Amino acid sequence: EGSMLGEVQWKWLTNQLQNSKASFNVIVSSIQFLSSEHGFESWGNMPHEVDKLINLIKTTQAKNVIILSGDRHISEFSKKEVDGLTYPIIDFTSSGLTHSYINFKGEPNQYRIEDVVFEKSFGILKFDFDKLTVTMQMRGKDNVLQQELIQSY
Repeated sequence: EGSMLGEVQWKWLTNQLQNSKASFNVIVSSIQFLSSEHGFESWGNMPHEVDKLINLIKTTQAKNVIILSGDRHISEFSKKEVDGLTYPIIDFTSSGLTHSYINFKGEPNQYRIEDVVFEKSFGILKFDFDKLTVTMQMRGKDNVLQQELIQSY
């Protein structure tokens, strides 16, 4: 069956989320969390682990969790509404700072918002703690804005 994190890491993450007083909680993953239909490495290759993390977020009542992921040489926003949470889970994939998937022809992702950015890019998060919003941006060469998602919490 396998595990994405292992017992020690799961305990650590549980403790961090349970005791977090943060307005936002950012979890960083080397591989995508929500997108699983493409056949590459992702949490979706271990669906029981996806369920485990979603359940952990719900049971700890962690505020405003955002997942940052990479290792795809593309950038995209994925968003999933989850029963039991007052906010959606967003997986912001940002990768391709030095390499990009220039031959990208498309692939399914039921949670994708907008288009895939397959040029070299990087991601930025801008937090507004007064309004409880996060502006997530994909930026490319010369800091050109390629895509933006504003999420209110």
